[in-house]
Amino acid sequence: MAVLVDEDGSPPFLPNVYATVRYRDRGAALTTTEKVLRTIGMAYLWAHARRIDIHAALTSETFLTLEQCEDLANFLRMSRAGQDAELKESATAKPQKIVRLEQVRGRMAVAQSHDHASAAEGGYRIQVLARFLEHHHERICNQVTSKDWEGLKDAREKAIRRFRSLAPRTGNPAQGDPVEGLPEAMMIDIDEIFTPGSPKNPFKKGFIQARNFLMYRIFSDNGMRRDELRYVRVDDVDYARKRVKVRVSKTRPRNLVISQKTADLFREFVRDYWSNVSPRKRAHGYLFITRPGDQISLSAINLIFQVARESSDHVPDYFAPHTMRRTWNDRLSRKIDAMPPEKRMSSEEEEKIRNHNNGWSIKSDMAPRYSARSIREKADRIAEELANDIAGK
Repeated sequence: MAVLVDEDGSPPFLPNVYATVRYRDRGAALTTTEKVLRTIGMAYLWAHARRIDIHAALTSETFLTLEQCEDLANFLRMSRAGQDAELKESATAKPQKIVRLEQVRGRMAVAQSHDHASAAEGGYRIQVLARFLEHHHERICNQVTSKDWEGLKDAREKAIRRFRSLAPRTGNPAQGDPVEGLPEAMMIDIDEIFTPGSPKNPFKKGFIQARNFLMYRIFSDNGMRRDELRYVRVDDVDYARKRVKVRVSKTRPRNLVISQKTADLFREFVRDYWSNVSPRKRAHGYLFITRPGDQISLSAINLIFQVARESSDHVPDYFAPHTMRRTWNDRLSRKIDAMPPEKRMSSEEEEKIRNHNNGWSIKSDMAPRYSARSIREKADRIAEELANDIAGK
């Protein structure tokens, strides 16, 4: 459980209740909750630097002014080093004196020279905090009955809209192989790298090879996220029905399909290795563990893919757990395209299937992004046929 604490080690009430209700209790990953709390913590740093009682502001009818929201957005876009410099500067008392305009401009240039976070990171922070502000705005709306409330409500909503509008636009990522899945020819090489007993397998024989191969097979079968796989328990795998339950997810828990081959690998791994670990060590029930029996970490999963990458010149440097998720989506597109016309589903049905399997909501716009390779391949094929037609004429 992630908890935000102040310099005295005490947990501020509003951020931690918000993170618990809106993230932890809804099954969000620990890393997601932690990142949200770190972002809210930056708002508390800003309030400390500006000598603002943010708790009083969020629980009162007056809220934050439009200017304060703009200043907060600028603070969130700073790098952590820039934020620390801002705090240090605010802690130094400055005597009031008359100075020349050029001196003021010079100091402003220095203040603005602090390194900024990337546009994507700055936008993420602003959106996270906007949801936090809206949460408390809605809470106050249900409690206040004063005569002037409508005017105050409009002012608060205007300030939040202005704050949200300051999130930098990052644009669409450029299309290309590094942001797509892997072609089938390359997946054959990767299969050999993970297959136990293969001369290309760089991992230690026995437990490590069996565990890594089972992990790879689940990634390959259904495109599960890295953090979702880490929290799979032995009881979550239904061998008879060939299903695996995703209980902990950053989006939606769900049941996913595994192949008969993967189900057999699961049974063999549990029988030959997992069950031989001390019962006290594996009492947590997690399927993917280290040799001593601890739950495998995210960094360990990353390291497995790094070793696989570095073991062959044929594996691209962008091969990672999330690459398997994109590869699954590419395979889904090819599977649907290969269906006879009379059995082929509509684009709406395809999107629903993709959203369900990937754990996205029915309103998500992620499906087109993960079918980028399929769309590009179709466009290339049609363009090639057109070019040949033109050349033939």
